[in-house]
Amino acid sequence: MHHGRVLVALLLSAAVLPFDTRAAASLLVDDATITDAHHCQLESWVRHTRDGQEWTAVPACTLADTEWSLGLTRLPGQPSPQWAVGAKRVLVERRQRRWGLAASAGLGGTAHPPRGDDWNLAVPLTVALDAQDKVQLHLNLGWARHAHVQGHTSGVGIEVALHHDWSLLAESARDADRQRSSQVGLRRVLWPGASVDLLAVQAHHLRDTRWLTLGFNLAALP
Repeated sequence: MHHGRVLVALLLSAAVLPFDTRAAASLLVDDATITDAHHCQLESWVRHTRDGQEWTAVPACTLADTEWSLGLTRLPGQPSPQWAVGAKRVLVERRQRRWGLAASAGLGGTAHPPRGDDWNLAVPLTVALDAQDKVQLHLNLGWARHAHVQGHTSGVGIEVALHHDWSLLAESARDADRQRSSQVGLRRVLWPGASVDLLAVQAHHLRDTRWLTLGFNLAALP
């Protein structure tokens, strides 16, 4: 019963989203949490770059203690959308401690022509830096292969609760091609389970390459 509702929610989420994605959220660095059991969520965002707008949508649901996600992205100037599927599982929960650990894996490619030779493995670690859990540090280590390039990946991010509805986000990440990007911005909670991110991004390996990201996060009902 629960499994059927979760699968239906996942399919409905994918059906109403723009056919566009990438395999992550509007953030570059992942945290060590997943969606509640038998619940779904939707992360979507648009990036405004010098080449145009990049649209992404990633619905995800948790079954058997594992969060399963499906991402679709449309990049500017490319007729074929990109797809990505992922699985994420919590290894150490934060309920009785100030840190948590998870593991994730992903596979992706293009829809036309059908291709699925991009993959990644990662271990996110989240640490609460204060007793009130208002400042969280996120660390990522992993390995990825993309476009015939493979190597280790890493990232560090910080999330600071400024007010009941506002948070400061700042992070920096390196991909398998040793290219680093950083971003800083704000998150605004609209209502319980829904929030908006506004982020300014700098790609350090490309001179004068900056863009803005507007993200929308929605937690679905069980």
